[in-house]
Amino acid sequence: MLRGMATPSRRPLSPSRVLARDVLAISLHDSQGGDAPPEWVHLIPAGTFSGRDGRGPYHLDAEAVLAAFAGHGADLPIDYDHQSLEAAAKAGPVPAAGWITALEMREDGLWARVSWTPQAAELLAGRQYRYLSPVFMHRPDGTVVELLGAGLTHTPNLHLRAAAARHLETHTVEDLIERLIMMLNLPTASTPEDVVAELQKIIDRLQAAEAAAAQSRQIDPAEWVPMSQHRAVAEQLAAMQAQIAAEKAEAAVTAAMRAGKLAPAMKDWALSYASKDPEGFAVWAEKAPVILPPEDPHRAAPRVASNAATLTEEDRIACALLGMREADFAAHKKSLIKE
Repeated sequence: MLRGMATPSRRPLSPSRVLARDVLAISLHDSQGGDAPPEWVHLIPAGTFSGRDGRGPYHLDAEAVLAAFAGHGADLPIDYDHQSLEAAAKAGPVPAAGWITALEMREDGLWARVSWTPQAAELLAGRQYRYLSPVFMHRPDGTVVELLGAGLTHTPNLHLRAAAARHLETHTVEDLIERLIMMLNLPTASTPEDVVAELQKIIDRLQAAEAAAAQSRQIDPAEWVPMSQHRAVAEQLAAMQAQIAAEKAEAAVTAAMRAGKLAPAMKDWALSYASKDPEGFAVWAEKAPVILPPEDPHRAAPRVASNAATLTEEDRIACALLGMREADFAAHKKSLIKE
């Protein structure tokens, strides 16, 4: 018993009669036979039950309901036609018909002690209201865990709504699960566990994709080298290529000079040409006419030495072009100088 509960002297109703009819009409008029409203009323039947409108099944968790009421620390309201559920949308007052001051679990279900207002007592005595409809909160599996109040009504259902107008977690969760079932394209009969399982699959796929993306962004030392090292290797390679090109150009120019197709005075030009366009220089050297006698290693030194005092490289080129002997060209040059 909770908060000063007392055992009523009237005979309690059986769950079957409660489900078949209503609570307040039977407990007030049928069992007591008087016009005064009862102090104790039967609100929720024991065991498993369903509403007239087909909602349910529900199952009463008496311990949870009594604990919630004790923790609430205040009387629960009984209103008219569940007006308090839409109180936020009303401009005027929403009067109470009575207040639930204590709860008690009996063999046939949950009973409440009510302190009625004078107006409600008068309406009940005149049979202007006859039925009482509880308002409770339940889990998704239908377990009733908290009583929120009740309402005088003309058409009782015993469990009209699980406090939908109070925006409690129960219906919020149910609505969310229904939306998730639709968004995830699951069968309409899917359970909350099915929704959770499907969401977990999506989470696993996202985590796997994220891990793969992170792995692809990591640098593999076997495939990447530091930029400084890459630059150093590139510079060394360029230097080696330039050296090789210079050696090839030098060799090509030397060969052209030994073949008599290139005068020593043209060496710098030939080296530049051969370095920039080795193939083009090779074609030129092949087609160029012989303008100097082919170089003879054994005779070149004495010839150059004997004419070194009088002939320059340009003079020797002129000799070759004119078909003159160097001695004759030198003698002619001396005679011109004297004149």
